[in-house]
Amino acid sequence: MTRRDWWIASLLIAIGLHCLVMSGVISASADVPSYLQLLFQICLWMGIPLLVGAMIYIIISIISKRKGRKT
Repeated sequence: MTRRDWWIASLLIAIGLHCLVMSGVISASADVPSYLQLLFQICLWMGIPLLVGAMIYIIISIISKRKGRKT
C-alpha cells in the first residue's frame, strides 16, 4: 500500500469511529465530555486487539529470524 492508501484508510476509520461515537452520544446525552469519554473507551477497546496482533507479529518475526540464522 502506498502512503496515500494508508491516509485514505485512516480517514475512513476515523470517520467510522466518529459516526459510531456520535450515535452512542445521541442515544445517551449530547455533551462534549460524554462524547470524549465514549470515544476514549471505543479507542481503548479497539487498541487491545491491535496490540495483541502486533505482539503476535513481533514474536513470529523474531522466531523466523532465529530460524534463518541457524540454517
